[in-house]
Amino acid sequence: MTGPVQLEVRSAVLTFGGLVALDDVGFTAADGEIFGIVGPNGAGKSALLNCITGVYRMDSGSVRYRGQPIERLKPHQIAALGVARTFQNTDYFKHLAVEDFLMLSLMSEQPTSIVASALALPRIRRRDREGRAEARGFLEEFGLGAYAAHTLGALPYGVQKRIDIVRALVAKPSLILMDEPTSGMPVAERGAVADIIRHARARAITVVVVDHDVDFVRRECDRLLVLDRGASLGVGSPDELLTREDVIQAYVGV
Repeated sequence: MTGPVQLEVRSAVLTFGGLVALDDVGFTAADGEIFGIVGPNGAGKSALLNCITGVYRMDSGSVRYRGQPIERLKPHQIAALGVARTFQNTDYFKHLAVEDFLMLSLMSEQPTSIVASALALPRIRRRDREGRAEARGFLEEFGLGAYAAHTLGALPYGVQKRIDIVRALVAKPSLILMDEPTSGMPVAERGAVADIIRHARARAITVVVVDHDVDFVRRECDRLLVLDRGASLGVGSPDELLTREDVIQAYVGV
């Protein structure tokens, strides 16, 4: 790891009744690093992202973003600090036009009073025009401009996933958490996701990516955290970890 620490998770413990979802898990991710979290189904990967983003409250442990404790903050407060997230699916937003979906990030970035919005004051209309132009610019940059007016839920699944990553970029974060960005995608489309992730790195954005595709994380990630049944099997380079016998056994279930 090089550069200042952007994200630090220490001794994360999360339980649901008698089920231990995370057991003393920790890692750090540096500025501009692409950090992967991998493991079999049920390993605790998404639970860890939910703890980082304030969706789940850990039983114990700490999360620091740029040195600031955030484990007691609410999701919208964490997002306001510059943390964006993608999701495994976008069904909740499937009725929105793609351009409107991207505007959600800009709305959270530039809050407006209810009265001003209701009156559609000139500065609000101007901000809306500028925001839509910016959203279309992001779509064009990643070859998705033709979909701006399409309904999100009507698009192919792989396109929806790429648009969700672009939505996170529109918020201009310094940290993006990606939950299974290539799941359900044909292999041919995964290269487009990799291109967006590399673009984020070029903008000095730290990316923490959860993914099942071992080949994908081996190629794209600088370092990995391997989880199995809520416990850490280690943090290190992809080549170091993905050839270890205990990691291989965790994946194949023997």
